[in-house]
Amino acid sequence: MARLILFAVLVAAVVVAALTLLAALRPGPAAADTTLPRRVDTMPRSFRTISYTLLLVLMVGITTGWIGGL
Repeated sequence: MARLILFAVLVAAVVVAALTLLAALRPGPAAADTTLPRRVDTMPRSFRTISYTLLLVLMVGITTGWIGGL
């Protein structure tokens, strides 16, 4: 079992190294493309607050064992 975990870690390390190498070799943005258009937030503030609250409750419930505890 330990060999399987070590193999998975090795594969993950190779993937991270390959992605880092590809990101380093990719050319950067041109000087004219540095100004990005401003994003408009169309989600209502109350919906966003409720979503974050429910996400926090879900994370606390899972970590304490209230939800999905085995």
